[in-house]
Amino acid sequence: MEIVGRPQQEIQRVLLSRIDFSATDVPSMVYSAAYLSRFEADEQALKLYEQAAKLQPSRPEPYIMGLRLAIKLKDAEAIEWAATGILTNVWIKDHQQWHEKALNALADLEQSFNKAGRKAEADRVSSARKTALERDLKLELTWNGDGDLDLIVEEPKGTVCSFESPLTVGGGVLLNDGYGPKQENCKEEYLCASGFPGNYTVRVRYVSGNIVGQRAKLKITRYAGSEQPIVETKIVPLSKEDQLIRINLEKGRRDKKSQIPAEPQETQKTSRLGNRNRIRPAGQLSKGSRESLNSFRVSRQVGISTGRQTPVVTGVQNTGGIANQPVITVIPEGISLTGAAVVSPDRRYVRLSLSPQFTNVTEIFTFSFMNP
Repeated sequence: MEIVGRPQQEIQRVLLSRIDFSATDVPSMVYSAAYLSRFEADEQALKLYEQAAKLQPSRPEPYIMGLRLAIKLKDAEAIEWAATGILTNVWIKDHQQWHEKALNALADLEQSFNKAGRKAEADRVSSARKTALERDLKLELTWNGDGDLDLIVEEPKGTVCSFESPLTVGGGVLLNDGYGPKQENCKEEYLCASGFPGNYTVRVRYVSGNIVGQRAKLKITRYAGSEQPIVETKIVPLSKEDQLIRINLEKGRRDKKSQIPAEPQETQKTSRLGNRNRIRPAGQLSKGSRESLNSFRVSRQVGISTGRQTPVVTGVQNTGGIANQPVITVIPEGISLTGAAVVSPDRRYVRLSLSPQFTNVTEIFTFSFMNP
């Protein structure tokens, strides 16, 4: 219809007729909205994004895509909705740049209201921005050295936020899972923008490597962005056992669990394991199994190549060197023949199907990712 030059209204009518607006499948709604925006049906696409956000508020795509359309359409209410949604619900890998775009959009909107003399609308946008920037609980664990620590947070409703589960239905998200030796990466960050009221149990776990002073610093910020934030700093001594810190959050703003969106791309857990070449245990080793594991590690003198003995940590497998296991595949060389016989229905004929194969090894080479 576009090629033959049909009116835009007719094109949009045909597009809308192919979409089920009563559907409750959020991924399909997001896909349909992107399809509509491709054909410049921006208003209808924006409505779909808003509907998807109502069904699953914690999903980032509706806010990110909706902000772009709202700015294009110059829709003040939609800009405020999308920008505040990004500041509250978008915690993907590059969330900082999206938060910056959202803040810029809100600042431009507030400025336009002030220039137009619409003081009430400008104050509303300013208040919405401040509310969206409030954080119920923020934790930052830092240390010095080439070692690695884990920050594990047990939330009031039983959910656990860690590098294995970086996003929880309780609103918690692990923003950074760092490790040494680079100082800028020696930190772990946990954030709960809107959390349940109650007690949060923080576990600081030593994983591997050398930590300067065998100590780490934990910065606890409650009600950040509000009128009365509470900031507290604790020095955490490290040992073989997890160090526990209990935090009481009295004024948590969450009253129901959120939905965790599916992650089509590589998860943080997989990425971290790949980057650090670390193998995690199943987490449920018996005492005898841990003793056998530690005994085997000592017998192999783990860490002798670096001039130090790797500390034995109960229940945790430390980082070791790269290991390989040869896999032998037998390749036949020469001529082989396979055949199949089919008897005709009248049993008078037999049809043979022969398939000869000629195999020849032309070259042999050795590949190693350790010493290429």
